[in-house]
Amino acid sequence: MLEDNDIVRGSFEEINVHLGLDIHRRDRFDPVPELRALMAEGPMAVLGVEDAPEGRTAWLAAGYDEIRQVLGSDKFSSKLLYGGTEAGFIFPGFLTQYDPPEHTRLRRMVTSPFAIRRIQGFRPQVEKVVEATLDDIESTGGPVDFVPHFGWPIATTVTCDFVGIPRDDQVELSRALHASRAERSGKRRLAAGNKFWAYMNQVVTRTRRDPGDDLFGVVVREHGEKITDAELIGVAAFVMGAGGDQVARFLAAAAWLMVEEPEQFAVLRDRPDTAPDHWLDEMVRYITSDEKTTPRIALEDVRISGCPIKAGDTVTPSFLAANRWNFPGPDDRFDITRENPTHIAFGHGIHHCLGRSLAEMVFRVAIPALAHRFPTLRLAEPDREITLGQPPLNVEALWLDW
Repeated sequence: MLEDNDIVRGSFEEINVHLGLDIHRRDRFDPVPELRALMAEGPMAVLGVEDAPEGRTAWLAAGYDEIRQVLGSDKFSSKLLYGGTEAGFIFPGFLTQYDPPEHTRLRRMVTSPFAIRRIQGFRPQVEKVVEATLDDIESTGGPVDFVPHFGWPIATTVTCDFVGIPRDDQVELSRALHASRAERSGKRRLAAGNKFWAYMNQVVTRTRRDPGDDLFGVVVREHGEKITDAELIGVAAFVMGAGGDQVARFLAAAAWLMVEEPEQFAVLRDRPDTAPDHWLDEMVRYITSDEKTTPRIALEDVRISGCPIKAGDTVTPSFLAANRWNFPGPDDRFDITRENPTHIAFGHGIHHCLGRSLAEMVFRVAIPALAHRFPTLRLAEPDREITLGQPPLNVEALWLDW
């Protein structure tokens, strides 16, 4: 643990939000030295202490078992508390902001669209989307920026189809979603967000009248008025954000990793029978496109790995740290042939990623297809540095040729 004179002090929000974000920047695929230093202290480290009398402590959970203990315990809440009061507005339907029993009720209602059998039945549609995307790239000719032409179109098209957004509306809606997150201007972000919410409200109204076989339709048919319009819109927006944004980020990073490690991906392309079943787990572990989850607040005193977490303290689970924790030093390198790589990239406990089965299916289709279609994929400008935006892992541009 840090000595007292080394502890960062400031407002609890500055420590949990701004510092928590800053230490999860990336050095290419790797943790930055600041996070490495905290990992070196052990599976639990002090991130900072509130600059106030009897200030609360913000902790970082860097160990796999420690994160599972936090996320699997009812002694922690996902509702952040700052200044002793509940902070901000909880968006209806945003599952990560709910605690039981509200979380239990809502998650139960929206789980069935993600059933394994239903996801497997959706695979032919994903394969068509991937092939059409690769066809577009090939017909365009290199060099091509794989962020808007590979990651984004696959992720948003698949997610929109799954949620139930008609193809004619998908491009405009995806732009609004992206702008609501990425625009530098606050007014433009707000305008894009309002446009997105207004459209989703129309979709819910239409689905109430005539439910189909998409996410909206399944939930409406099974639960009707038990789920409110606001909750249904929120769940769909939550899935759109996770599916459209996070899946796109992972696919862009995967394409980058592919050109960095061509010999390893040749295994998938040329000798798929020798690739272990867990090749995707190793990619997910190494990339960890969502480096951390929101801090959890302790509802009562608890000890984790001998550290005294007091009621009111926060713990930020660092997925990036944990996914490198079991592979210290050079052993945390990417190895697509690694057997049974352990990771926690999709979370744990009641907030474990709802769309994991869908995301993994997209990855299992898209990544080998890319390796087969473009076996000579390479950086268009090898000397040009790949620029990363703020976490979660955000490859801003990836110009590739073949």
